[in-house]
Amino acid sequence: MLFSYDKGLKKISIFEETEFKTHKILERQDLEKWIEDNPDILGEELLILTTEYDKFDKTDERLDSLAIDKDGNLAIIELKRDDSGKTVELQAIKYGAYCSTLIFTDIVNLYQQYLSKKGEKITFEETETRIREFISDEFEELNDRPRIILVSKEFRPEVTASILWLRKFGIDIKCIKLTPYELDKNTIIFESTILIPLPEAEDFIIKAEKKENVENKLTISQEEYVKFYKELIKQLKVKMPFSYSDPLPKSYYQILSGIGGIHFEWGFHGRPRSSFGVELHFERGNKAFNMKTIERMEPLKTEIEKQTGESVVFQKEWGKAWSRIYIEKGEGKMTDDLKKWAVEKMEIFYKILKPELDKIKSDIAK
Repeated sequence: MLFSYDKGLKKISIFEETEFKTHKILERQDLEKWIEDNPDILGEELLILTTEYDKFDKTDERLDSLAIDKDGNLAIIELKRDDSGKTVELQAIKYGAYCSTLIFTDIVNLYQQYLSKKGEKITFEETETRIREFISDEFEELNDRPRIILVSKEFRPEVTASILWLRKFGIDIKCIKLTPYELDKNTIIFESTILIPLPEAEDFIIKAEKKENVENKLTISQEEYVKFYKELIKQLKVKMPFSYSDPLPKSYYQILSGIGGIHFEWGFHGRPRSSFGVELHFERGNKAFNMKTIERMEPLKTEIEKQTGESVVFQKEWGKAWSRIYIEKGEGKMTDDLKKWAVEKMEIFYKILKPELDKIKSDIAK
C-alpha cells in the first residue's frame, strides 16, 4: 500500500495497489511511450535508439525498445504490463542475440531513422555526435553482449529464478517492477523499483559479477587502467586500510560510500584523455534526492578547497538526474606525479565528506 499524510488535517490516506489493465493502460501505446519519453523510469540514464524494431534478418519478431547506456552498452528493453509471463527472459535473450551483431554504424543508422520518424531532420554525422556526447568518455566500441532490462508489475518465480542463474554467467539482466496505485478516478501513480539486482547491494553485486566475467583479452588501454588503479589502491590502503574491490578495465574506479547510488570515484576525462578527477558521485535514480544531498555537502566546500589546494566544483545537475562534486588535474598521462596527487586528494575527499554521508545514511534508515 501507498500512504500520504495531510499535515493540515493530520490524517493519513491509504492508496490501494491496482492493475494497469483495470485502467485500460496498454503495453505499447502507454508503458512503452512512458519509457520512451522518460527512460529515467528504469533507474538510470538511457538513450532510446528505436522502438518496435522488427528489421531482424530471417525473423519477424519485434523488440519493444533498444537503448544505449552511459557506458556505451546496448540495452534490450522488454515490457510486460501486469504479469511477466513464464518466458519473458527467453524472449529478451533472443533479442539480445539478434542485436549482438550490431556495430556502431548500425546503431547510428537506427537512431537517425528513429529521429526521422519523430519529425527531426538530422544528418548521419549529427546523429553520431549526439550518441557520442551521451555516452561516457571511455567508450571505444560496442561489445557483443547487450544488456537486458525487463519491466513488469509482477515477475513470476520461474522468471526470477532463471534470471538470477543467468546473471552468474555474466548475462546482465535487470528487472524493474512498476507498481500502480489509484489516486482517484482519473489519476494513478506508480512506483518504479529495481527488483534484480537488489538496490541495497547493487554496487557490490555488479562489481563482483563483472570481476568474475572479465575476459582475459584486454586492449592496451584496458590493461593500463587496471595496472594504474591497482597502484592507486595499493597506495591508498596505506593511508586508509579498508577493503577495496579489484579494478575493472575502465577509465574510472569507484570507492563505495556505504549508500547505494553514491560513491567516490577516480576517473579520466576526455577523448583522448586530457584530465583526471577525484570525485564524489550522486547517481541514485531520484534527481531530487541527488540535488538535496549534494546541497547538504556545500558547507564543506571551503574546507575541501583549503585542504586540497584545488578549486572544487559542485555540479548539482549532471546528466539527466545525477550530481557530483569534483576536483580536476589537467593531466591525462599515468605519471607518478598523477598517482601521488590522486591518492592524496582522495584521502582528503573521503575524510571530509564521509562523516556527512554517514549522517545521510542514518537519516535514510529512519
